[in-house]
Amino acid sequence: MATGYGRVAAVAATPIIAAVAAAGMIGTAGSAAAQVTAEELMMHALGTAEGVDPVIVETFGRAAAGLTEEQRAKAIECWNDSSCDTGTGGEITVAYADGFGENVWRRVTAMEYIMQALTYPEIGRIIYTSARGDAAKAIADMRAYIAQDVDVIVMFADHGAALLPTVREATEAGILVTVHNGTDVGGEAGVDYVSSIAEDICGLGTAFIQVVAENSEGPTGVVELGGTPGNPLSLAWQACSDAEIAKHEGMELLGVADTNWTQEGTFEAVSSFLAQYDKIDAYIYEYADGFRGAVRAYQAAERDMDMIVALRTDEQGLFCDWEDAADPDFRIFYSSGQNYQSRIALTAAMMKLAGGEVPASVNVPFSMKEVTTGLCNRDLPLETSASTLIDQEMLAAMFAN
Repeated sequence: MATGYGRVAAVAATPIIAAVAAAGMIGTAGSAAAQVTAEELMMHALGTAEGVDPVIVETFGRAAAGLTEEQRAKAIECWNDSSCDTGTGGEITVAYADGFGENVWRRVTAMEYIMQALTYPEIGRIIYTSARGDAAKAIADMRAYIAQDVDVIVMFADHGAALLPTVREATEAGILVTVHNGTDVGGEAGVDYVSSIAEDICGLGTAFIQVVAENSEGPTGVVELGGTPGNPLSLAWQACSDAEIAKHEGMELLGVADTNWTQEGTFEAVSSFLAQYDKIDAYIYEYADGFRGAVRAYQAAERDMDMIVALRTDEQGLFCDWEDAADPDFRIFYSSGQNYQSRIALTAAMMKLAGGEVPASVNVPFSMKEVTTGLCNRDLPLETSASTLIDQEMLAAMFAN
C-alpha cells in the first residue's frame, strides 16, 4: 500500500487505523487514558508516518505527550472564552484568527489549536476571534491583534487576498503569521507570512474525481458542493476537479452550489438539484457533516441514495447515517478531518520563533479511504471528526450542552 503526499488511490481503512479506533484511541492525545505514540497518531490521522515534514513530526510529538488534568481544565476554559491566561507565566501571546467559526468542525479545530498551545509553557496567553464570515471583521480582528502586539497569529483565512495587506502589516510588526487548511491570502509564503499548512488541495480535487471515475460505469453526472461563497478552499479544489472531469469521457459536471458549510445549506442545495435531475451519480464536497443535510434531502424527496460521495473531512455523523441507510449503492470516500492543521500551523510559528527552520509550505499527507462499518461511534458527538486528535472525554466536555 503506497503512502505519501497527495495519494489518490481509494483504499479501505488501514489495519492500524481500525485498531486505533477499536481500542478507543481515536483522539487520545491529551487524555488521562493510556497514551498513543506520535507515529500511531500520524497513521491514524494522515495514513502514513513516513517522509513526513519535520514540522508535522514535532506537532504530533507534542500532541501525543498529552496534557495534565489541570491543563485539560484550562483548555475548556480557553475554548469557552475569547482570551485566557494559561497560568504558566509565559511571555508569549498566541492568537487565532478564524474567518468563520460557527460550526462544529471549526470549534473542534479551535480546540486543537488551544490544546497544542498548552503544550508550550512559554505561552502565557491564548486568544481567539471569529469573523463570522465577514471580511471587514476579519481585517479588524487582525488589526486588533497587531495593536495588542501578539507574537503569533494562526489564520483560517477564509477571506483570501483581502487579508494580505493586514497580514503584511502583522509581519512588518514582527508577528509570525501562519495560514492553514488550504486558505490562501496571496503574496509570498515565507516572505509575507511564515508558512502555509495544507494538504495538496488541487490534488484533493483531482482525487475526488478519480475516486468517482474508478467506481462508476457509463455516463456520470457530478455535483460539486462548496462552503461560503467565494472561499479560497472550495475554489481551489473545484478548479482541479473541473480539470479532471474534462479528462473522463462521459463524465459531466451538473452544477456547483454553496452550502455555507452547514447541513441546512446542503439540504437546500441538494434539494434543488434533486428537483432538476432524475439521477445524480456523484457528489464531491469538503465537509462530511454538512453532507448529512444531503441525506435528509434524499429522504425528504423519497429518493434512493444510489450515489458516490467523495469528501475531504470525516465527521462521523455521516458515517452513522451511512450505517443506518444500509444501502450498498450509497458509497462514501473520505480523506481526513484536518482539524489538526491548526496545531501544525501553531507549531510552525513556535519553531520559527525559537529560531528553527520552517518551510514556506508544509505539505500534509492525505489518502482517500472508503467508509466501512465501525467508524460510527454514537458515544461521541456525531459532529466530530473521526481523525481528530482530541480525546473522547474532552469532546464530551466540549459538547456537553
